[in-house]
Parts: sequence; structure tokens; C-alpha cells
Amino acid sequence: MFSSASDGIEVSIRMLDGATLRGVLSPSMTGTLESVLSKETPFLEFVSRNGQRKFLAKHQIAYVEPVEPLKKLVLAPKSTRFIDAFTLLGLERPCTLSDAKAAYHAKARLYHPDVFAGQVLPDEVLRYVTDMFRQVNTAFTEVRSELEAVKAA
Repeated sequence: MFSSASDGIEVSIRMLDGATLRGVLSPSMTGTLESVLSKETPFLEFVSRNGQRKFLAKHQIAYVEPVEPLKKLVLAPKSTRFIDAFTLLGLERPCTLSDAKAAYHAKARLYHPDVFAGQVLPDEVLRYVTDMFRQVNTAFTEVRSELEAVKAA
């Protein structure tokens, strides 16, 4: 929602009074954070995560950090550009299906959403855990199908 330049630039702003604001700065024509902050105006247009529009005085801001979406890893076996499914699960070739299942269960317990259900965590952490859980599931599916194909051959 906040990630495209046309919608705005998602940021975390630390104010001089210690308050932290999360939301979106309205983009400039170039859509970069630097161009928004270097405008000659004393105020920044800001939309909080709950949709409230505010104008922040630049002299009250301690620092601004861009919030970048997490980059998802793409699993592709035997490629140097991507993480191998066996590597993600901590397996070495050759391995058995029972080894793969044990490795999968160990990793899945680390990143399962139910583990973090009652905790208040930053959105970045929740996104990371969710992405990792999906990657672990994808990796196990690939490993299982590869091991079953070897067994059938």
C-alpha cells in the first residue's frame, strides 16, 4: 500500500521529543526521499498509518528512515543466484525423506505464525517471519518432490 512512489514514501520518523511516527511522506516529482526532505518548505506532508493527514515541522524532526519492503528469496535448485531448497532447510545431498521432514519441522517451528500470535512485533518482523515460513514450505515441497523423483527412478 505504501511502497509505490505514487502513493508516497513509507518512512519511520523520529521526532526530537522522542516520539516515533510511521506512515507515508507525500512524494515529490522524482519520488525520492531526498527530494522530499530537501524541499524549501518548513513542513512535510505526512499521512499516518491510520490515514490521518498531518504537516510536520522539519525543525522538530530528529531523523527519517525509509521503510523498505523485505526482499523475498526465490528458490531455484542448482543456481548460484538463488538459495537452494536443500540449503535453506540445512540439508546436504544425498539425504532421506525422513531427514528432510525433520529439517522441515525444525525450521517450520521457528517461523510458524502461531509462535508469534500473542506478541506485539514490528510489521517488518512479522513480514519477515511470514516470508520465511512460506519459503520453508516451498523449500520442503521442492525437496520432497526431488527425493520422491529419485526414489521412483
